[in-house]
Amino acid sequence: MSKNDTPIRLTGGIDVGNGYVKGIIRGSVCGEAVFDTIDLPSAVVSNSRATPLVPDADADATRLVVEGDFFNHLACSFATPLVSRSDLRTFGRGALSAPGSKFTQFEVIGTRSKTDQELAFVLVLGVFAAKALRDHVREHGAIPNGELRVSVRAGLALPIAEYVQRRSSFAARFLGALGSADPTVHLVTIKNFNTPVTVRLTFEDVQVLPEGASAQFAITDKGALLAQALLDDLCTSDPAEAARLEGVTADLLVGVRNTIGVDVGEGTVNFPVFTDGAFNPEAAVTLDSGYGTALTNALDRMSSSGDKNLNWQNRKALADFLQQEPNALTRVRHDSASSYVDEEAGYLCDEIGARFEDVLVQVGGTTEVIFVYGGGSGPIKEQLRPILQKVAGSIPVLYLDASYSRHLNREGLYLAANAAQQRADKVAASVDKSMKVMA
Repeated sequence: MSKNDTPIRLTGGIDVGNGYVKGIIRGSVCGEAVFDTIDLPSAVVSNSRATPLVPDADADATRLVVEGDFFNHLACSFATPLVSRSDLRTFGRGALSAPGSKFTQFEVIGTRSKTDQELAFVLVLGVFAAKALRDHVREHGAIPNGELRVSVRAGLALPIAEYVQRRSSFAARFLGALGSADPTVHLVTIKNFNTPVTVRLTFEDVQVLPEGASAQFAITDKGALLAQALLDDLCTSDPAEAARLEGVTADLLVGVRNTIGVDVGEGTVNFPVFTDGAFNPEAAVTLDSGYGTALTNALDRMSSSGDKNLNWQNRKALADFLQQEPNALTRVRHDSASSYVDEEAGYLCDEIGARFEDVLVQVGGTTEVIFVYGGGSGPIKEQLRPILQKVAGSIPVLYLDASYSRHLNREGLYLAANAAQQRADKVAASVDKSMKVMA
């Protein structure tokens, strides 16, 4: 085992969705930047046991932490003001099959704020701790002898309605009380191995952005390459609409400054509005339903139907089943479950269309283009796209492919965290230069 004397510095954008956590975190190994991407279900299983029943051997750290999908199998406990109990929690896909006393996912029925659900803090702290251990094992080839000290700069997001009201208090819960000399300390003890590893997290900075707006920043950053992909997709999926937009080029799309986003998530749909290139909080709104709402309602109806072949433990298990290509053994169940979900998705699309129309009443006269994206946008594309285009009229609706659009928020959040880091570095360099001049 190796000793850790130098604090680890991490900069990351973490999109804690109601369905999945998508993130990108930059660390350093032997002085070189190393990035990790995170994609795991937003769920944990809690257990009152202090450690896993069969922890892994310390000698397997490189294979399991560096080479495996460690984020989806993290097992840890917390000592922090943000988490009420010190239960052992198993993360991600590991949680979908792990035995435990309590399976926790975000509530998507009702209006309970994500900032009031402890799961949001558990997921953010857990993935940063896992990244710190991963970088340490990469550099030293073994788990640490002692505590890992980690300094974090983070970009996080909230639904638009919550962002307007609670962004400052949400950031402060990670950072600590305003004006305090000492930041809040968050201890995460990783227990996958025979030797537990405690990660001591403190946050230097937390940038909070509105969901959907962060994706818009990523779209702008990607420039003409993504814009051309959007136009190519339109030509394939809707040739008639593409013909109507003849003359619209990738460069023209990159330069637009008045846009509406339709960011379809699992528990919410956000409509970020940009006016003259700036986020417009007065026009932007959130719909407190999402694709997960359709899945949950479909589960309830299937349970009420009495068909014992249509039973899933939770909406994530149902979503995973529907994402698999059916075979001769599963086709009947797949088709039956899909019919329930499609019907509920139809109601959701009608709600999205109605809320979208409300947004257009305010800014439709200046809007140049509508972008549709988010992890929940893919499964409902065939139903939602024509509804949005009918409401939009002559304004083009560009539907981003879900294979990459579900990651746009995390990339925009990383851009925000990294920009804050660069500003801080410039200030530090200026102060250092002034001190040298004075000396």
